[in-house]
Amino acid sequence: MNFAQLLFPDFSLILCGYLVCRFTALNRKVWEQVESLVYYFLFPVLLFHSIVKSPLDLSQASSLMGAGISLGLCGIALSYSLPHWPWIGKHLDVRLHAASAQVGFRFNSFIALALAEKVAGAPGLLMIAVLIGVCVPLFNVGAVWPMARHANKGFMRELLRNPLIIGTVSGLVANLLG
Repeated sequence: MNFAQLLFPDFSLILCGYLVCRFTALNRKVWEQVESLVYYFLFPVLLFHSIVKSPLDLSQASSLMGAGISLGLCGIALSYSLPHWPWIGKHLDVRLHAASAQVGFRFNSFIALALAEKVAGAPGLLMIAVLIGVCVPLFNVGAVWPMARHANKGFMRELLRNPLIIGTVSGLVANLLG
């Protein structure tokens, strides 16, 4: 299997988006509106749909879910522990770290969904849908917590307003309810 051929269409779209944003009249101001549409509407709908359409058997998926949650918690813990490491912590700005630590544990669900289907077919798509269903809410809790704390906003209020958490949790609930 040639992974370059599998990855080329998805990464070429990302590159085209970058080039259009950088070198055309469709500049950053336009893309900020598009990003809002994707973040608040299109991506939560995609997550919901991907999770609902994948048949979920909790007894079979429990070990995969446990592995995803365990790895996710380890990533979150490692990311947020960096300021406490003796050789790194003194060089980190606390506010910048709170805003950027999520890079250590979040993943691109768009790419994961596309690659899983191309590489492993329907079973791979089902596995990544399960991982997205359990990890996206966990990762968003991990990402929202420090930002809400540093912005002096209510943590629960911010969680209940997060569209990715709403999309994945409602997708899991709808899937489990049949």
